[in-house]
Amino acid sequence: MLKKLAAISLTAGALVLLAPAVATAAPTVPAASTDSYSTPPGVKVGDPIIDICEVSTIVFGPGFFLPSENVNVAVSGLNAADAAVSGNTATADGSLTLTFRPPSDGEGSYAIAFNGSRAYTATITVSHGHDAAVSCDHDPGVAAAGSELPLTGDGFELALTGGSVSPWVLGGGAAALVAGGALVAVGASRRKRA
Repeated sequence: MLKKLAAISLTAGALVLLAPAVATAAPTVPAASTDSYSTPPGVKVGDPIIDICEVSTIVFGPGFFLPSENVNVAVSGLNAADAAVSGNTATADGSLTLTFRPPSDGEGSYAIAFNGSRAYTATITVSHGHDAAVSCDHDPGVAAAGSELPLTGDGFELALTGGSVSPWVLGGGAAALVAGGALVAVGASRRKRA
């Protein structure tokens, strides 16, 4: 009976103390391959679905375009002539960030075509949401795309990442580990006397 109780206490204590370390362990990174081909620079569309008067960003990684290249950008879709784009010149490392704002009376899919040293077409969908099409005033109760609403007025936000372990749980795990070790020591000393 004493052996079972000691084994259970030691196991429970070890599991409680190791659980936070296992839960927060970083994933293993695969070893770099010896592939001689380089991976192409990436492209990311920040918000592929937006409401009227919101903006979407299209970000090209370093080396996608030539350094300081002026990239031709064409927009097609409903009332595309009234759409606004900015940031069509690549930086010194060849990266580029373009912002797209649809027309106030636009709706549906918009194709943003980039014609430079490399060609790329991004698709952004625009829908009628909470914005007034004429004034583009936002409802104060609705957050802008890509932002977080504060939980309270003291600066804490809704999206908190990571976790924490109660000190009571850690203390209980340590106590179970100590108790299990004590039971093992008592059992060992009884065996020596017998």
